[in-house]
Amino acid sequence: MGAFSNYLEEKIVEHFLRNNAITPPTTVYVALFESDPGEATGGTETTYTGYARQSATWTALDANGQTKNVGALTFPANGNASASVTITHLALYDAATNGNRLFYAQLSASKTLSPGDVLSFAANAIVFGID
Repeated sequence: MGAFSNYLEEKIVEHFLRNNAITPPTTVYVALFESDPGEATGGTETTYTGYARQSATWTALDANGQTKNVGALTFPANGNASASVTITHLALYDAATNGNRLFYAQLSASKTLSPGDVLSFAANAIVFGID
């Protein structure tokens, strides 16, 4: 299901409990990880040749407290000459590079991308729950 990052937890406390306004990100980006990113700065974001975070929009929370990606999300092909990469997690950020981690989650099944392989998520395939 995933979890909030430490950064987002702090922003929620600041906004709702300390009355300090926060500005939501203009765009939310999905990043691919080769290891658990955790709540702060851990994990290894993939760096295969051609990789770039992808922007995504999200549904309103449903009755189960879940939000999902509105449209399909397709990452560039693995442009490495010979090296495969295995994607185990994803994370949401407020910037196309660097930025602040917002959420993170483990994939239900790891995905190995051989050179030339593309990773794509259908609409509603990425689900974050808030409980």
